Formats: sequence, C-alpha cells, structure tokens
Amino acid sequence: AEEHCPPTPDLLQLTKLSNAGYDSLTFREGELEVLRYLGWKLRAVPALHVVGYFLEKGTTFQNDTWQGRALIEKIPKYVKKYAEFFCNLTLQEYAFQQYLPTVLASAVLLAARVALQLEPSWRPELVRLTGYEENEIAPVFQHVWRYYEEQFPGHGARAVSPRSVAHEQAYM
Repeated sequence: AEEHCPPTPDLLQLTKLSNAGYDSLTFREGELEVLRYLGWKLRAVPALHVVGYFLEKGTTFQNDTWQGRALIEKIPKYVKKYAEFFCNLTLQEYAFQQYLPTVLASAVLLAARVALQLEPSWRPELVRLTGYEENEIAPVFQHVWRYYEEQFPGHGARAVSPRSVAHEQAYM
C-alpha cells in the first residue's frame, strides 16, 4: 500500500510560510517552469496500481492447484498480499524503474504465484489479462526473485506455506 503523506500547503499558505518575500505569482511561474522542463508529464502509473487492477480482475482460477491440492478459500488473499509485498520490494530499488509498469506488475504477479506454489504458475487467462506471455516476463521475474533473495537470504528456499516464500527451480 502507498504511504501516507502530509497535506501539501496551498499557494496562499506557502506564500505566508516563505520568509523570502515570494508572492503567489512567483510560485506559479516556478511551477510552470518545472512543468515545461518535465514536458507536462505529471503522472506515472506504478506497478502497484497495475497489480491492483489485475487482482481486481482475478488472478486465481478454479483449476489452479496449491502445493498439488485444490485451492483453499484464502489463496486469493495470499496472492494479493504477496503481490503487494513484491511491489513494495521493487519500489525500494531504483533498477526496477527500467521496466514498464505493466511488465513489472506481471512479473510481480508471477512471483506471487511462484512463491505460493500455484500451478500452473502462468496461465492463458493471465496472458489475456496482462498481455504478456510467460517468456516475455521471465527475465523481469528473475530480477525480482534475485532481489528478493538478496534482501531476505534463505527465504527463497524455505518450505512452502502461505506464510513463507518458496524457491521455484523452473525459473532459476
């Protein structure tokens, strides 16, 4: 989930807080200069928001299996929890910004399914939902998984339960 930020002061409050004697027009000119520099691109969609969309559409399926058995009722909640965990993990490392949010979100979803040992780990329904074949996101998944193992040594090879993350040999 996203962190809470304190409210940004409005322009009137900002001019009152400034001891340098700036007026609101000066602040507006500065804002315009920043916008022009950024090419008016103010918004980026983080992978976390894309994952939220995927989860809302459904990322577990009736004939999925968990550790060789039928899914239990809590698995979709665990997929959400793991996907959010992997998203937050990737936010901590600048190197993940090289990927398109949809590619990273898809790789994160794959990581969540692999961590929970859901089979199959990637399905035709997920290809339709995300727009990516498994082989297209595998390198990004591997990057996510390696980073996870670096940050949490030993966790990638643990026995699997919904509370621990497991290592899936097929991707390494």
